[in-house]
Amino acid sequence: MSLRFVLLAMLSKNQTTGYDMGRRLHNELSHIWVARLQQIYVELAKLEAQGLVESESIQPPKRPRQKIYSLTPSGNRALDQWLEEPPAPVSFKNELLIKLFCMERLPNDFIIARLEERQADFEAIEQSLRDKLTDARRTAPDQLGYLLTLEASLSAVEVQASWCAGKAAELRKSETSAAVAQA
Repeated sequence: MSLRFVLLAMLSKNQTTGYDMGRRLHNELSHIWVARLQQIYVELAKLEAQGLVESESIQPPKRPRQKIYSLTPSGNRALDQWLEEPPAPVSFKNELLIKLFCMERLPNDFIIARLEERQADFEAIEQSLRDKLTDARRTAPDQLGYLLTLEASLSAVEVQASWCAGKAAELRKSETSAAVAQA
């Protein structure tokens, strides 16, 4: 998937500025996509050149000029076509797992620390997702798609946090067992 379809999907909900799309990605949708504002504006320019979005320049009172983006009929067709396609296979890029792949090069306490750090990261994300889900259920119960993305992300994060905790405990136990055997 590419940023183009994320932006088309967002614009299918309502017309908005590039800045507001970046803010929404950061505040509401960071559990499924991360993009910098610069990337968003570059992609919006490409989408506009391809006729998939259009923009209108407005001058809000006492604020700088803004571009409001909206989907064109071609943009709606491109989004619908993409939505009908099966999703691409899941791909993973996980720096921690690459480091664990070579863990025999490092002492166990170092790996345990990395697992515990990642566990803490996942637990913080988990709490944020729980808060967003609670809020969304209260304020937007009709937004089934958004609720599903939050629930799926929450499940994945819970599993990852649990895995990190379990593996750190196993490594700590094996260190203790090895120390006892040497004594």
